[in-house]
Amino acid sequence: MGRIMIVGAISLAILFMAATVCSSRIMTITIAEDALNPQTQSCQQQFQQAQQLRSCQQFLRQRSQYDEDQQIPREVQQCCNQLEQIQDPQCRCEGLMKVVQKEEQTGQVQGRQRQQMLQTAQNLPGLCRLSPQRCEIQTVRSFF
Repeated sequence: MGRIMIVGAISLAILFMAATVCSSRIMTITIAEDALNPQTQSCQQQFQQAQQLRSCQQFLRQRSQYDEDQQIPREVQQCCNQLEQIQDPQCRCEGLMKVVQKEEQTGQVQGRQRQQMLQTAQNLPGLCRLSPQRCEIQTVRSFF
């Protein structure tokens, strides 16, 4: 019985290592493909030219901490100006996704605040009267 448990534990360890190796290869391939994609490079350039949407990041952080009814006009206008600098509508959404992910990585927004930030980011182009009216932003949360 003891041998079976040891063999089972070793098998699980090998399976886990194999899965880890496979997933790291897939991630590397994905990154390599993204780096070669002209669309991704164009979006990255536009994101940099728009100061990495810092005003949007600040607006989203503040908005997630206050009631939805409170207006933050100066910050939203600066954010809209930066979003407008990004010409490609798809790149606007990608930029907003990067901003949300950056905020999530700090670990300071969780629960209701995180949900508020995500909803606000999705609706920002419409609020700024830019296309698309809404971005579908999906983030991957890390549990490690």
